[in-house]
Amino acid sequence: MFKKMLMASAILATTSTVVLASGAPYLGASVGIVDNTSSQGSFRGVPLTVNAGYGVTMNQNLYLAGEIFGVLGTSTLDNNSISTSLKTTYGYGASFIPGFMLSDHTMAYARLGVVKSRFTNAGKTVTGGQAGLGLQTSLTQNWDLRGEYDYTSYKKFSGVSTKADAFNIGLVYKFA
Repeated sequence: MFKKMLMASAILATTSTVVLASGAPYLGASVGIVDNTSSQGSFRGVPLTVNAGYGVTMNQNLYLAGEIFGVLGTSTLDNNSISTSLKTTYGYGASFIPGFMLSDHTMAYARLGVVKSRFTNAGKTVTGGQAGLGLQTSLTQNWDLRGEYDYTSYKKFSGVSTKADAFNIGLVYKFA
């Protein structure tokens, strides 16, 4: 009887480790191009973004992460606004990131989140919903290269509905 209990415990422990996830915190930084548009004009700039998160590989194919991020600044490439400037200087937010492993080293993922961005000349900090798609691949055991596209739809401010399209490329350091 003791052998059966020991054997059952060993099987349960083995299957539990397969079901339980292995996770690790990470830090990253990215640079890209953002294009804020509305009926009042457009703004195109280069944002510098930093992020921190915790990612978990659920099984060989499924990845889940939670991430917080901040846009530290945006340099201007083009500001073609009629009345309200669409320039964003800083922002912050949080995202849920589900992913699917395409290989041992490459993952496709989606981003669903909430963003608060500061529209400087309008004097407003505006909330928006964000959705995105990306690819992330391992460069080394701890370093990954990430590229993604994000779409953000902001709440109406100053009578203007604004959206943003952003393309980013960055590095992620995993504390594994």
